[in-house]
Order: sequence, then C-alpha cells, then structure tokens
Amino acid sequence: MRDKVQHSKRRKLLSHAFSQSNLYECEPLIHKQIEKLITVLQSRIGKPTDMLNWFRLTAFDVVGELFLGQSFGGLESGETPQFLSDIELFFILADIQWNYPWLAIALSWVPLKSVQYFLGAMQRLADYGAKAFNSYVGLYGRESGRKDLLTKILSVKAETGESQLGDRETSIEIGNLVFAGTVDTTSTTLTFLFWELAKHQAWQAKLRTEVRAHCGNSPTFQEVQDLPILEAVIDEALRLHPAAPASLPRETPTGGRELNGFFIPEKTIASMQCYTTHRDPVAFPDPEAFKPERWMEGNDVTTEMKELFMPFSKGSRACIGKNLAMMELKLITARLIKQFKCTVAPVTTEDSMATMDHFLLIPVGGKCELIFEVA
Repeated sequence: MRDKVQHSKRRKLLSHAFSQSNLYECEPLIHKQIEKLITVLQSRIGKPTDMLNWFRLTAFDVVGELFLGQSFGGLESGETPQFLSDIELFFILADIQWNYPWLAIALSWVPLKSVQYFLGAMQRLADYGAKAFNSYVGLYGRESGRKDLLTKILSVKAETGESQLGDRETSIEIGNLVFAGTVDTTSTTLTFLFWELAKHQAWQAKLRTEVRAHCGNSPTFQEVQDLPILEAVIDEALRLHPAAPASLPRETPTGGRELNGFFIPEKTIASMQCYTTHRDPVAFPDPEAFKPERWMEGNDVTTEMKELFMPFSKGSRACIGKNLAMMELKLITARLIKQFKCTVAPVTTEDSMATMDHFLLIPVGGKCELIFEVA
C-alpha cells in the first residue's frame, strides 16, 4: 500500500491484534503446535530430518490456529499443503515484478498453462484468504470471544476507536498475514538458527543450560522472553540470515533528505536492505561469523549496531507481526533445545546452505537436514 494515510489507518486497525497482551492470550495455541513438532522429532530420533520442511509446517499450522481457528494439519500428515507451494511461487513472482517488470509483462502473454499457473499464484492466495475468512465467520461468528487473532481483528471497534475493516479488506489482510507475511519468514529464521546451533555446539550447550535453569517442562513466554543467551542467538541468526533481505521501496518526504552527504530530492523512490547493513564490518567485526556474544551484556552493543540491525524493518512500515514472530522464535527454540541436541546431517553443507534471494532468503539446496537426539 503506497498511500501513507491509508497505510497508517490500516495499520492502526490491525496493530491492536498484535499487542503483547493479546499474544499472551494466544500463547496456548502456539504451544499446541509445538508439542506436535516435538512428537515428530521424537519419532525421528537419530535420523536426518529436513527442518526447513518441518519448521514451515509448524509455522503454517500456528498461523492457521491463530488466524483461522484451526491448523492445516501439516504436522500430523507431514504433507505440504498447496498453499505453501503457492507461497513459494508468490515470492518468485513478486521478485520478478519488482526487479524485472518488463519480464512480468512479457510472461503474461505466454499462453503456456504452466506459465499462467505460475502467474496465478497471487490470485489463488487471495481467493483462499477470502474463502478462509468466510468459513471462519460462518463457523464462529464475529464476536465469538475466541482467543485468536482474527477474533481480535473482527472486534466491533478497534482499540484505536477507528471503524473496523470491511470483510473484503479483512480477507485480503488475512491472506497477506497468513500466506505472505508469517510462514516463510518464521520458518526460514528457525532453519538458519538451528543450522548455526548445530554447527556451534558450545553455544547450543550454553543455551540449553540457560533454558533448563529458568524454565519448566514446556517453557512459557514469560519464562523465556528475557533470557540473554536465547535473545543473543536469535538476534545473531537474524543478523546473519535475515528472512526478508530484499529492498523495499520508500518515497523521500517533502523537501528531500540528505544522507551521508548525498541529497535525495523529494518524492524519489529509494530503498535499502538489511543484508548489507547487517554486514557492516565497522559495526559488526568479523561480520560473516556467527558470534552471539556480540549481543551479550558486558560487550559493547553500540548505537550503530542497534541502528543497522533491522530484520523487521523500522519506522512506520516495520513488520506488524514482529511481536508474534519473536514469541514463536523464542518458544520453539527454547522447547526444542531443552529436550534435544541437534547436529548437522552429512548431506547438509555450507554449499547447500548458501542462500539465494527470492524476496525471502532460502537455502539453495532447498532443505536443511539436521539430526536430533535426546539431550
């Protein structure tokens, strides 16, 4: 949404649903899916397991519970729903449209069914968002009192006092939040985080000791939200492997802006991306190394580090789901590390985990096999 006024109004109507207090109410729904993932890993002890796949299914089932009132059953079946395949196509298509608009136009004239199916990914996701929204309203109504995020969004009045979204707008936002905004960002971050922990056993052991010292059998968000080692390993994974490294366009304000001695005229489309800022060698010495200690108390966490660290973007267009993402990352990581030790499977190499950018960061090998053992 390019219009700043409309974007601000839309954000106000949605942001209350993602408040920390609302997320606390939804926490049991996340735990429900985490326990299903635990069951999967228990059944695969000692076997190479593609965690990119299982983290995607987990994230998808979590957002199903949170937004649509039911999971998609991926953790039980182990099968990838069609919608996940369409998400992959969606991001490839978005990458083409933003970076090679001439190619997107040319593709629209190609009559091959396979090409037209590829181009239809966005519309299929929008259609499913509308179908899922209507199904939810038909099943639960608009004021069910359920502790999920769609119920919050459907409240008669948002806490801001603004009028609620219409049904069509709501279904579009549900499609954006469920399919485009949450699933692959969370699963990608978890995949690269556990790959790094599998390679750095000392940090994995430190994290396990911390979690066991401060958490019960099933760590709650209240227990894990301020654990320093957990925070540090997640931040370092987000720095090295930001899930959404692509440049997002912004328009310079009236009067223009001067940045580092360069004047950018008003209404100029400009962009930057965090993959580069996260690798500034001045702010982050040895930038390609996984060093959670750079975020730990006692080290010099500089203002420059904080300014350049933006895995969820910043400002008025920052990711609206940041609180939800951090809750999922911390709960899933703490629960798995508390119970399991993970190592790298032989098939998973630095080459297979090299990244490519299809708007989201994904491993070129298309998977990340790790081995889990009881810790």
